[in-house]
Formats: sequence, C-alpha cells, structure tokens
Amino acid sequence: MNLSALHDLAAGATVVVGCSGGADSLALLALACEHGFDVHAVYVDHGLRAGTGHDAATVIAAAARFGAQARVEHVDVGAGSNLEARARDARYAALERVRVEVGAAAILIAHTRDDQAETVLLQMLRGAGATGLAGMATARGFLRRPLLGFRRCETHELCARLGLAPVHDPMNDELHHRRVWLRREIIPQLERGADRDLVDVLARQADLLREDDELLDTLVDGYVPDDVATLIALPPALARRVVRRWLSAPSAPSVATIERVLAVASGAARAAELPGGERIERVRGRLVRVGYIGHPATPVALEVPGGVRFADVRIEAWIEHGAPSAWPDGRSRAVCDADRVPGAVTVRASTPGERFRPLGRSGSKLVRDAFAEAGVAASRRANAPVVAANEAIWVVGYRIDHRVRVTTGTRRFLWLSAEPVTTCP
Repeated sequence: MNLSALHDLAAGATVVVGCSGGADSLALLALACEHGFDVHAVYVDHGLRAGTGHDAATVIAAAARFGAQARVEHVDVGAGSNLEARARDARYAALERVRVEVGAAAILIAHTRDDQAETVLLQMLRGAGATGLAGMATARGFLRRPLLGFRRCETHELCARLGLAPVHDPMNDELHHRRVWLRREIIPQLERGADRDLVDVLARQADLLREDDELLDTLVDGYVPDDVATLIALPPALARRVVRRWLSAPSAPSVATIERVLAVASGAARAAELPGGERIERVRGRLVRVGYIGHPATPVALEVPGGVRFADVRIEAWIEHGAPSAWPDGRSRAVCDADRVPGAVTVRASTPGERFRPLGRSGSKLVRDAFAEAGVAASRRANAPVVAANEAIWVVGYRIDHRVRVTTGTRRFLWLSAEPVTTCP
C-alpha cells in the first residue's frame, strides 16, 4: 500500500495519526511508521461506552511495536442530536489540539474507499449539493486521508499479515446509526440489485464531482461574500457557493441555511437564523453575521484610566495632556474634553427613546438611529455600548456628544477606544 497522498511531507515529518484500534487505523499507523514519519498515535475516548480501556491499550501496544508515541485523549461529546456528528467534531478537535502541541505537519485519518462510498450516500440522503456529493477530500488543510484509494478489505489483510488483532467497536453493530445501516444493509442490497461493486462506482463519482466542485470554487475566488449587490448579480449556483464559503466555519452549512441567507440578500427575508444561535441580517447593503446575544448586558463603571468589557466590546479610557497629533475617526476611537465630562463614567446600553447631540450636528438624534446609521445590525443595537456620564458622551461606532467636544481651551484630553472581544475575558 503506497501512501502517495503524503508525498509532499518531508522525510521524518511529525504526524498525528487518529487511531481507534480498528483495522483501518492500525494499518494506517503501521504504514505511517514504515514511511519514516515521527508518528504520534492518538486514541480519542468519547466516553460513550465501556471497554475503551482495552481499545486504548491495543493502540498503545501497536504504537510501541512500530516505534511511535501514543496517547489517549478524553473528550466530552455533550448533549444534542446527531451523536455521530458531535462525536466526530469532538474527535477532530482533540486531534487538532495534539497537532498544535507537538507541531505536527499533518493529521492522518484512516478513511477508506468504503467510507467514501458511505459518505456519498449519506450526503445524498441529506439532499446535499455537489460539494457534499464530492465526498471527502484526500487533503484539506492539515487533515490527510491517505487510505481513500484503498478498500477496507485491504486494511484487514494488512493487519492479518502483521499479526495485529484489531478491536471491534460494538457501535458498528448498531443499525440506528445511519452509517452502520448503510454499510450493513443498504449497500449490500443495492449491490445485489445492481449486480456490481457500488463502492467503487460511488467513490469514482465522488472523484469526478470533486473536480467539478474545485473548478466552481475557482470561479468565485475574489468575491466579497457579504456584499448584497454581488450576491444578487451572481448565478444562483455561484451565489450559493459564495455563501457556503462564508459560513463554512465551524462546519459546512446546509442547503436550507444557504437559501435563507440568500433570501436576506434579496430582501425577501429580514434575517436568517444560523445553527448555534447566530443570525444573518442585511444592514446598508451588506450581510452582517451577528453572534449569539444572551441576556441584556449590565451597565459597568469605567474608571479613568482603566478598561471594562461590555457585551462583546472592550472599552478603554485614559487621559492625555497634549492635543492629538492625529485626530481619531470618532467611531472606534474618540477624544473628549475630560473637564466637560460630568461625573462618573459608565458603559451601558441605550435607553428607550434616548437622544444625544452628535458632534457637528445642530440638532439631536436618537441613539438607536445613530447605531443604525453606523451599520450596527438591528439585533445588536439593544446591547451596543454607550459611554455615558449621566447622559451619553460617546455612542460607540458613531461619534461623541457635542457637549464634551474639544475646544481651544481644552487642557485634559479624555481618550476612549473600543475593540471587539474575540476571546474569553
């Protein structure tokens, strides 16, 4: 068995091998070691059944025999629907953590041609488009599947030759798992009816569709995914592809989700809910991806100098005694006359009907209208930050209030900045 899919990896490169102790992954472990890689075999324990200690011991013993390092990673699959998908996501996340830790060049997964055929049928049952029916790619990012060209019977044969005793996962006997149902019942029945080996047929079909899929991907390179005018002008097949790319993290969106987003782009819908609690809204000709918002944020006191987090924004404040050499735009950074700020400073949400007098304007403006003009999505405005001292002094993302403006008499300059929070506090 020739692992040609790994030809671009340097001799002695560090690789992580996902190893369950089954025939496919044990064969991959042996082949990776034979190719001279620095192999780290990882058994991921999902905590879903008893007897995993024996399976892990099998992996550890095989790794020791072939000169690889081995470890066991315990993961929490969590509650929810689609156990197989949740277990897969948890497993891949664990393998990625190990890859980063050991500095590996790739993660090797033991999917075979039989797995590819099952994947194509699963995607067909879900109503997937070309991307789904193209099945699994041999290489995607750090993930490699070097056995996609080989049959499951070949990995069993290799294990027999090497005297390896693969473990048997009892979950592979449970027909309520769709992949098991396809493997044990549906594919054999289809093969009897068609009188041919459908695994190779389905895998070849996936190879052909993947070539088409990759070509279509090149046709949407360079398109701005959140630009409404761009999406509306594209042929539907390309528009769907642009949206799919945009929403592809952490997992590929369904066809139904993509259609809902396109409905927002066309104006047929106000918003599209995404799995996980996010949503897509249309704001001033652009699609905005809005993160999950829980309960309304509590007002927080802002010390000067100092910083606080409000909702998903970090607000900083400090005093300078000289005028700025370059004036900020007033949206993500602003400068006020510190001595015109009346009293203690807080960061809070706007109140119903709250108005302020924007710098450079003769009249007042609703704070919610200011947020809308600044491009803040409607569902975000309830928790969009306002820096206040009794009344608003800075509508974050828009501008400061006229009453705290800097003049020729200003001696102390209050600087305010706002940055989105991308990690946990």
